[in-house]
Parts: sequence; C-alpha cells; structure tokens
Amino acid sequence: MTRRTRHRLAAVLSAALFGCASPVATHFYTLMPVPTADSVVGAAPVAPTWELLPVTVPTQVDQPPWVVRLPDDTLAVLEQERWISPLADEVRAALSEHLRQTVPPAVIASTTAAPRWRVAVEVLRFESLPGRLARIDAQWMLRAIEGSSAPALHCQASFSQPAPGGYAALAVAHRAALVQLGDAISAGLVALGKGASPGCGPARAGN
Repeated sequence: MTRRTRHRLAAVLSAALFGCASPVATHFYTLMPVPTADSVVGAAPVAPTWELLPVTVPTQVDQPPWVVRLPDDTLAVLEQERWISPLADEVRAALSEHLRQTVPPAVIASTTAAPRWRVAVEVLRFESLPGRLARIDAQWMLRAIEGSSAPALHCQASFSQPAPGGYAALAVAHRAALVQLGDAISAGLVALGKGASPGCGPARAGN
C-alpha cells in the first residue's frame, strides 16, 4: 500500500467516523400563525364570549414526530420533523388565536344579555403529503353555555392547501388549512352574536 493510498484510506475512515458521530438535526414546527405588528401591539385584551374546548385529533397522528403519506400510499414517521407541542394542543392554540383576532368582541357582546358560546372541534383527518398537499377534515359544534342543550350549529368540512416544496412548506400549508377552518367557525360565532342564523362558514369549505 503506497503512502498516498494510506492517506486516502485514513481520510475516508475519518469522514465516516465523523459522519457517524454527527447527530442528525431535528426540526420543530408550529401551527401558530406568525405574529404581526397588529397582534403584538394593540388595545387591552377583551375577554372572549366563546370558549374553545380541548380539540381531539386522530390517534395515529397525535404524536410529536410527523406522520406523512408517501406517494406509494404508505405511511412514514419522520423522527427529525416534529411539532413543538402535542398536535391537539397546537391545533387548539392556533384556532384560539385565530378566533381571538377574527371574532369582534363588540359584535358579540353588543347587549348585556349576549349569550356565551362553547366551541367543540374534532379533527377527523390530518393528512400530510410532502410536496403535494396538506388536508384537514374536521367537524365543529357551537353550543350555548346556558340555555338549550341542542347545538346552535353543527358542521363538517374538508380544508386543503397545496404544499409544494419541503417540510417547512407543508407546515405552512397546514397553517393555511387551519385558517380556513377558523374562518368557518368565526363566521358562525359572528352570525350567532348578531342574532342571525349561522351557516357552516365560507363557501370554500366543502363537505
């Protein structure tokens, strides 16, 4: 073995050992919207007249590592791509923030006898298709905290967003799908606050 060959072999072994010793980077994502100037600086917070109950999500995706559907229709668990908190908590926090920003307290609390509403959300499907699509199927109910036990509104819809690109783009697409869901819930709350008959949200929410 020549000296040059020995040096090359040593370099290869060193690179291999270094590669084995280097940890694989873990990436964390959130479903919370990116803060804006309006959301950081504004008027004193007003207590909402709605209460969002804990959100339920399918058991198979309710874990920190991402569960994604591959082009061959198999599922993969991505240990290095993770939500920063449990998925059900992420969904609830993102929806709460969206409702806080889109349901005007003055509209709902326009009379002293304004009812309070309880919001229940169940995520039926949370699909992640890297490079292709983010999809959320959900049902939600709006029910008066006091008075009739029957729900004032019960809806189910599917919300999807294209997700071209990498995993960061997939997280952005899921946030956009949650905005669609939040818009539908917000529209129902505003209608109830005005004494109108609520619908199941914007036309873009399909059954």
